[in-house]
Amino acid sequence: MRIVLLASGFLSLTTFAPAAAGSSATATCAHAKAATAHWAVPAELAGGGGIPGREGGSDTDVLHYWLDIEIKPGDRWIGGSNTMTVQSLVDGLTSFRFRLDNILTIGDVLVAGSPASWVRIDNVTVEATLDRPYDSGEAFELSVAYSGYPRSGLGFGSIVFRNRGGQPEVYTLSAPWFAYTWWPAKDDLRDKTTADLWFTVPSTMTVASNGTLQGVDDLGGAKLRYRWQTTYPTVDYLYCFAATNYNVFETIWTYDGQTMPLQFYLYPEHDNESTRNACLRSGGMLTTFSDLFGVYPFVGEKYGIAEFGFGGGMEHQTITGQGGFGEMLTAHELAHQWWGDDVTCATWHDIWLNEGFATYCEALWAEFRPGSSGTPELLAAMASRRPSNSSGSVYCYDTSDPARIFDGNLTYRKGAWVLHMLRYVIGDEAFFATLAAYRAAFAGGAATTADFQAVAETVAGRDLAFFFDAWVYRGWFPFYVYGWRTHLIDGVPYLEVYIEQIQGTYESVFTMPIELETYDDLGWHIRVVWNDARREYLLFPVEDPHTSSVTLDPTPRILHTNAPVMFPDNAPPKIVALYPPPQAVVPAAAVAEIEVVFHQEVVAEATHFSLVGERMGPVSFSYSHDPARNASHLTPAAPLPSDTYTLTVSDQIVAAANGELLDGELIKPYSSEPLPSGDGVAGGSAVAPFVLTIPGDLNCDGSVGFADINPFILALSNPAAYQTAFQGCPVQNADINGDGEVDFADINGFVNLLGNP
Repeated sequence: MRIVLLASGFLSLTTFAPAAAGSSATATCAHAKAATAHWAVPAELAGGGGIPGREGGSDTDVLHYWLDIEIKPGDRWIGGSNTMTVQSLVDGLTSFRFRLDNILTIGDVLVAGSPASWVRIDNVTVEATLDRPYDSGEAFELSVAYSGYPRSGLGFGSIVFRNRGGQPEVYTLSAPWFAYTWWPAKDDLRDKTTADLWFTVPSTMTVASNGTLQGVDDLGGAKLRYRWQTTYPTVDYLYCFAATNYNVFETIWTYDGQTMPLQFYLYPEHDNESTRNACLRSGGMLTTFSDLFGVYPFVGEKYGIAEFGFGGGMEHQTITGQGGFGEMLTAHELAHQWWGDDVTCATWHDIWLNEGFATYCEALWAEFRPGSSGTPELLAAMASRRPSNSSGSVYCYDTSDPARIFDGNLTYRKGAWVLHMLRYVIGDEAFFATLAAYRAAFAGGAATTADFQAVAETVAGRDLAFFFDAWVYRGWFPFYVYGWRTHLIDGVPYLEVYIEQIQGTYESVFTMPIELETYDDLGWHIRVVWNDARREYLLFPVEDPHTSSVTLDPTPRILHTNAPVMFPDNAPPKIVALYPPPQAVVPAAAVAEIEVVFHQEVVAEATHFSLVGERMGPVSFSYSHDPARNASHLTPAAPLPSDTYTLTVSDQIVAAANGELLDGELIKPYSSEPLPSGDGVAGGSAVAPFVLTIPGDLNCDGSVGFADINPFILALSNPAAYQTAFQGCPVQNADINGDGEVDFADINGFVNLLGNP
């Protein structure tokens, strides 16, 4: 659904001014919430009409509706019947509930063709007693005859009777839960049905509705009956009709060998070349969206647009109602056929799965439409859809208020930004694969936010709770402040970046990858850093020492506000170089001392370091520090034998300038590079394993001799057994030829070592 507000802030249901055919998204703005006054619910409907009602009648499954009603626009009257085919999902079912406004008169209620007793539970809920208990899997037919003068103007209109230039017009818009104002239905978001929809109207009117037109019957007396039918599962609030003196035109859409009619119902006064061309643009949109999401879900029936008096659009399945023909309005409502109609939000808490998706599809249309420049148009579209207020959550906790359900900032714009950011976090391939998997899993049904998250996590192969918790279930968005400075350490240039989030409470940390755009003598560069703390100092090597500018999230990819600041003086020290390097395999003879280089001056002493061999245990060493290079040196008391070692650099080392603890972690989330050390936050020791080898010394006694033959054979034939038998002694000692493999190619070299060690 897309909503256009008048300047007064109230939705117009009685006047209509069509949007220009080529109007842009920013021109119509849209997606704003309805004024509170518009959502007022009559007191007599309290307890029924003013709350969402049924989101899970799990004891039954309605299979089919046969709605057969007459509409008398002059009298503002409707009457007829709805016959529901219902299957029991439990044993011993004795009653069935449906919803119908108490302003409408119920006539006969029949179960299996016989009169049934019924009672009103509240002002909109009716409970009918079945003719017998029905067990799971059994089906029954329940028919409700009703008539009266329906209550108009609830929600976005519910059912609207009006005159347009002297021409009668009647249309429906049931979202979110106002179907009960004009027809009896179960009204459960999780329960979709097929339907036959018959509408009898004056012969001067044409009726547009869901599915395929089966025929038009001349009933005499200047009455026509339009018989529509849909065989695709449809949720109750998406059933509709629109009736007036339409001009109708049609074309054929072809995609991948399939054809489908496109049908357009226009007011005669707006039927011109410009409007028709705007309508026909939906054909190209169908192709683009089918390329992105899979073929249009209801290709066996149709896609249509029926002009109606609502100031916006409503995604009625297969027949969108539109109050204008702006490009982005048409794209939004068409996208709903995939996201909202084929896959429907399972509760109104999850409405962003409908509206956030359709809003993002406007931006996708800008990106992928024929002739688009691509990413620049996507980013421009998202910039124009930036929410003006994101203090609330995308997830709708309060579903008692339709204005909150359809909040333009939260449900629509921020919901679209959630998808835009998810695409950035997991990448294009995984994002569109997620949409495909989500649709495959829930097509023809309903899904929750948790369902969508689970699909995204499965496709991306990673836990995305950090993303959904912050961006969907919590409010606000990050306000970044940042600064930067450069270092030249042993001739290697480094860039250090400070990022702080100052929004909201201390706990509201947004974990995100952030693009940094830097400029130096070599030009522009983009680097992605991982930000997962309130305050972080990030260090990385760069190619040029003359960085002159740093911009955070330049495109942008994240919904945020930012401001650059001076670099604070409380950065923790980090390790920029280790010798031997972490995980390295080096000859023992090449290691006379251990070196640790810090990126700034530190206060350190021997007790802050430990070196432990897996075989020989703790290693004694002398300690020295070179303040000119910020380098600490550990010199072992004796040459180190072949062994597997672990160097630990304690986080009790502090920066000389500010006393901040070492930021020393070498294993970091979402980074395979151990150096520079740290996760951006002070604290965390560095633990660096490395291996020293003596080729041919398979028993690690410090020499090569006949005692190494059996260990060599074991290392060659069963490396795992060797490592168990000679724990800590590197199997790499058997890699005599130095090719990185322990295999038969090492035998001759080993024999030579035995003969001439």
